[in-house]
Amino acid sequence: MQNFNYHTHTYRCGHATGKDDEYIQSAIDAEFEVLGMSEHIGFDGWDDEKERIPFAEMDKYIEDMQALREKYKDQIDIKIGFEFEYFDDKEDYLKEMLSKVDYMIVGQHAKNFDMYYDHGCNDDDVDIYANQICAALDCGLTKYVAHLDYFMLGKDEFSKRNEKAIEKICDAVLRNDAYLEINLKGATYGKKLYNGIQQYIYPHYDVFRIVAQKGCKVMFGYDAHKPEMLQVREKEELLKEEFKDLNLNYQDKIEL
Repeated sequence: MQNFNYHTHTYRCGHATGKDDEYIQSAIDAEFEVLGMSEHIGFDGWDDEKERIPFAEMDKYIEDMQALREKYKDQIDIKIGFEFEYFDDKEDYLKEMLSKVDYMIVGQHAKNFDMYYDHGCNDDDVDIYANQICAALDCGLTKYVAHLDYFMLGKDEFSKRNEKAIEKICDAVLRNDAYLEINLKGATYGKKLYNGIQQYIYPHYDVFRIVAQKGCKVMFGYDAHKPEMLQVREKEELLKEEFKDLNLNYQDKIEL
């Protein structure tokens, strides 16, 4: 199993629970060697108490994580980061925030400040989704794509046009020597019938069939919103079994 997880949240986003120290102790108990803290980034003018850290608290979050890294330095390697959405007009701000932390991961939940992809989206929206992720990679903001199939929460089918969008993301991942996440939290949403086959909404089998064909590097992201989520190590084996015929390019170490 992986000895690292770079996808971890805190109470600051409004939809995660537990104290900071509890996440770290849970990771230590689960024998992780590297724990990346990646809170949902705040945006000026887009405070959402149930979705992301308030913009005014961004610097305090970094300071808190730095203190925790020092506190636990002899037990686990703490990395400080953000999970962000890419918007063209926020690129300079995002680059500024990247300069303050160790890494950032792109988790594209929203088309803009008013529309989230999980609330229903069409193929036009999925094309925009793919373009946003590709732009985040190509401008150097990240080498980690979280839940590339998140948009499936807002769709009832994975269309031929969606296949092209995933291929486009995969090509951007390859040219930037980046990584694609198999999101373990997504599996908790369960399975639905797609084209006569029971599949997870995400991580979605038909999506990762394309990822496998492209040869992209993949790893697991726990997307932990509770400390105990870091303890459920068997989920890695569950998803490996789900995708066993795909021969995915699993990574036992990543560089962000």
